[in-house]
Order: sequence, then C-alpha cells, then structure tokens
Amino acid sequence: MSYTLWGEPGSGSFMIEAALAEADQTVELIDLDLTKDEHRSEAFLAINPSGKVPALRFPDGEVMTQSAAILLALDEAHPRARLMPAVGAVDRRFALRWAVHIAAEIYPLIEISDYPLRFAPPETSEVGMRSLVRRRIRERWLLMERQAAGEGSFLLSGFSAIDLAVAVISDWAVGPEWRCKECPKLDAIAKAVARREKIAPIWRRHFPQQPA
Repeated sequence: MSYTLWGEPGSGSFMIEAALAEADQTVELIDLDLTKDEHRSEAFLAINPSGKVPALRFPDGEVMTQSAAILLALDEAHPRARLMPAVGAVDRRFALRWAVHIAAEIYPLIEISDYPLRFAPPETSEVGMRSLVRRRIRERWLLMERQAAGEGSFLLSGFSAIDLAVAVISDWAVGPEWRCKECPKLDAIAKAVARREKIAPIWRRHFPQQPA
C-alpha cells in the first residue's frame, strides 16, 4: 500500500510530495480545489475535520495532518532519505528550531494576511491589518536569513525538509521579489530546491509560473 496525499497545487502539500519523492516513495495524489470548497466536503472532513490540506495517509492506513509533523514523521519512516539531520547532530537542533519557527511564527500569519477580518472586529482596517501582519512576516523571515548557513543551497549544512518549507512558504504574502531582494540566502535555497533532480517535476506541477 502506498501513501495517499490530499492537497492542492501551490499549497503546503508541495512539501510533503517533495519529501516523498526524496524518499523514493510512491504516492496517490488527490488534488482538491479549495476555490470550490472541496476541502469542506463531507468526504474530506471525515479525513481531516479541520478542513485543511495537506493530509497524508500512511501505508498502514493512519492519516496525519500538519505539515511540520508530517515531515518529521516521514523522516522517522525513511531515515535513508535524510529529510532531517541525524538524531544527536547539532544541525538537528537547529532544524527542529526552524521547523517550529516556520510552523508557529510564520505559517499562522499567512492566514491572517489572506483573511485579516477573520481575526479582527469588522470596523478594523483590512488594509492596515494586512500591512501590519506582512511586516511581522518579513521580520521573521529576516531572522532566518541572518542565521542561514550561507551555503547557497541549504538552510543548514546540508539538504533537509526545512529547505522544502523555505522554498514553498517564503514568498507567500510577501512575494518572490521581496524575498529575492531582502533574503538572498533564502531565495537561493528556494531556487536550489526547485532544481533538485527528484523535486524539479513536482515544482513545475505546483508552480508553473515560477521557473527554477
């Protein structure tokens, strides 16, 4: 039995699909159209009651959600793929730190940037709220930029699933032009991920307008 991945092109499901490719695993892809509220269908809510993608069914039948948790679980299931630095390595501590930083400090702000009035009273200025949130997002990417290894291809000393997260999330809300200008290390990481042999066709499927 192979993996089954529910996602949407251009979404965080890219990270999971790319990680599975790096691990040489087969996966059945089920693409949902969020613009048609397919993530709110009864069938999908039975899989993930939060109605969010990605969701991944493992070969044993269990379903996982939350991108960062899925990536850590895939690392445990496929250690030869080296999706994370080895247990005990100094790099692993930094990898865990950045995984949580992206998942807790940046990812939630994307939804607020996209839908600011979901999180504020109706009299709130949507433009002002979005501007403030995007400034916070930029600050948190700049923190990572200053502490990136500077290798030009990886956030740490070698490839890891953290690079996948950087590649797909770092232009959400702020745009690739800002990332290119203000975060050249992160921009280089995103471009390197897009060119990786096993990931390149997946990148083209998810981001056809963003060449590597």
